[in-house]
Amino acid sequence: MTKSWIFDFDGTLVDSKENILECYEYVTRKLVPERIKFIKNIIIGPSLNETVSNLLGRNYIQYKKEFIEMFVEKHDTNIIKNTKPYPHVNEILEKLRKNNDLIAIATNKRVKPTMKLINHYGWSKYFKYIECSDSKKKIRGKTEMIEDIIKKNKIFNESFFVGDTISDGLAAYENKIKFIFANYGYGKINEQQNIYIYKNICCIKKLSSLH
Repeated sequence: MTKSWIFDFDGTLVDSKENILECYEYVTRKLVPERIKFIKNIIIGPSLNETVSNLLGRNYIQYKKEFIEMFVEKHDTNIIKNTKPYPHVNEILEKLRKNNDLIAIATNKRVKPTMKLINHYGWSKYFKYIECSDSKKKIRGKTEMIEDIIKKNKIFNESFFVGDTISDGLAAYENKIKFIFANYGYGKINEQQNIYIYKNICCIKKLSSLH
């Protein structure tokens, strides 16, 4: 039976944590070393805009534009060297494609680095839709991206959303689709957070059991 899937990107399909944190630390030391201690509070998953705002705080927000520009330059230059797919991702994407499943991406990552990685890995053949935070003029969150995917193709009304953060779980809930928690990623979800998890996986290969 044909199924539909929506995947988060960082922390779900690719391990980019080392590269992202290295870039945040580099720019912070160069631009606002007074904020370096806040690097430890960074969560991989939210948009660049949101993360930089939180890192700078109210007293240093005037550096936001320059910070983002410096981050983008360093991050996008080194992204292929310092970002790797998680084990078995290629295998699972190929299996889903052979099953004629429909696959999409909804990610807070920007279009340019997302497509740079997808083209490098030869993944473009797998995805029907790729929605990034800056795919449109107005920056969107995961909930809006998933809504837009469903509007394009109603089959995604019955999709699984595979992600690794609380915000991924909330986006799935708000769109009334099943959330699969990739617990090998960057986020943590506990029972008190009241996120409904359809399936909890320690490796993307576990998705095979849903076919």
